[in-house]
Amino acid sequence: MGPETQLENSPQHLLQQWIGDLPYQLLLLEKVLLREDFPFDYTPKSLDTLEARLLEHYESVQGTKERTEFVESAMAYLGEVLLGIAGGGWGWNTRPVDDFPGQPVVWPDAELELSPVAPMLLISYALRVRTGAAFAKEVERLRKAVTARQHAVPGWEPVKEHTPRVDPTAALPEDPALSAWLAERTEALPAWAENAFGAAWRWNFHPDTLDWLEAVVRLRFATVEEFDAARDEPFVQGASWYMGEVIRRNKGAVWQYVAFDPDAEPGAPGSRESVWTEVPFLDQPDKRVGGAAIPLECLRELLLEEEDGKRKYGLCDVLFWFRSSSYAHVGALLQRLAMVSREKVDSVLAEYADFAHDELPPHEVPDALEAFGVAISAHADDVDDLEESYAGILEEAAALTDGAVTITDVRLRGDEECGEVLEFARNGVLVTQQTEHTSDDYLDHLAIVEFIDHVDPDPGDDTRRFYMVDFVRLRDASYETYFVFATPEQAAVLEKELGLHLR
Repeated sequence: MGPETQLENSPQHLLQQWIGDLPYQLLLLEKVLLREDFPFDYTPKSLDTLEARLLEHYESVQGTKERTEFVESAMAYLGEVLLGIAGGGWGWNTRPVDDFPGQPVVWPDAELELSPVAPMLLISYALRVRTGAAFAKEVERLRKAVTARQHAVPGWEPVKEHTPRVDPTAALPEDPALSAWLAERTEALPAWAENAFGAAWRWNFHPDTLDWLEAVVRLRFATVEEFDAARDEPFVQGASWYMGEVIRRNKGAVWQYVAFDPDAEPGAPGSRESVWTEVPFLDQPDKRVGGAAIPLECLRELLLEEEDGKRKYGLCDVLFWFRSSSYAHVGALLQRLAMVSREKVDSVLAEYADFAHDELPPHEVPDALEAFGVAISAHADDVDDLEESYAGILEEAAALTDGAVTITDVRLRGDEECGEVLEFARNGVLVTQQTEHTSDDYLDHLAIVEFIDHVDPDPGDDTRRFYMVDFVRLRDASYETYFVFATPEQAAVLEKELGLHLR
């Protein structure tokens, strides 16, 4: 056995290889191996379903390869859930298993003084006893150990080591090169769209528009070589930005950029060998096992074909690997931004427990902000009384200012010159707003956009203000108008990480 073989079989190398494969294993389990109704919320309760599916799978599948694939992916999920209960991190047991030099284990937080748990052995035990409760018993054992430690040391909590590309983390600081590129592409959008598609193009950032973009790319370039020659030209750069914006606005991904680093390991981001170096890409660092893609490379790969001449994939297929926001994700972000308390997050998630981890389409994200008490909405359908509805909107907005602004004496009255005028007192000072109604049943949303600024606190006392929320809209649908109450810094993060446009 030579030195290279010894290195490949070393516990450190095998552990790094396992941890590096974890995102793939978890995605394989979620996207391919398990049914869509599996929660994938990494809670202990989800292990009951996982164990049941394992038992079903072993009964229905005969092939060794298929069984091994399922077990390895289940090991990844099981281990991450156990680490979420007892803290700690992944380790490697060197005792050989069949022809393999050891197996991954999870080491609970050192202060618990527990032995490591081998997910493979726990799964083998569950398959052997077939009670459907093997995982639950292990969860109970770990919870008892945590509870005992908390009784001994009040306030103590187990600490989970960060699992790269699995556990949520903060986005990279925005590189100046990325900021400049995003600003340039945003400004150039109308000219790019006109040049590329003519007057027929509508840039509404709906996923379906990627099919149109794909068709035009294929018409413009016959070969990869032609595409490469034009990669720095306005059309390709604009197409890359537009595709990235569709991902960002529909899935809540974040634009990222890694500058060249002469000290980066060969092949690692930042090195000259890495495709992730010095190119804008989309990532979801704040989501568990989030997606990542380089739009420029996705466009380029459209021109690559399989050996049989069939098309490899379409641009819309890339969205499949990105994770949408959820009530749980939105709540965690708001708590991180100090916009809501942990108690508020817990109460909302308890209220929406049945779907707290379900994926939210982009037009439902603002509704989640309202559920957590940081946004208000104006009804888009018919209302019973216009004056009462305007009063309700103003009062709800004022309530978010914690007493900085009070709204009283709301009245909708006729006016000879303006038709109808909404008037109200802001901190005792009269405010008037012209309104226009096509009927007595529908609010004037343009007027609401104009008068909501009057509920902003005085800038010298409080930097928070109301931002109108723009989001991707489905065709032929009616939507509320939403306003989120936030500081400029909070608004920038919400916009960046939730795929919104705030103005």
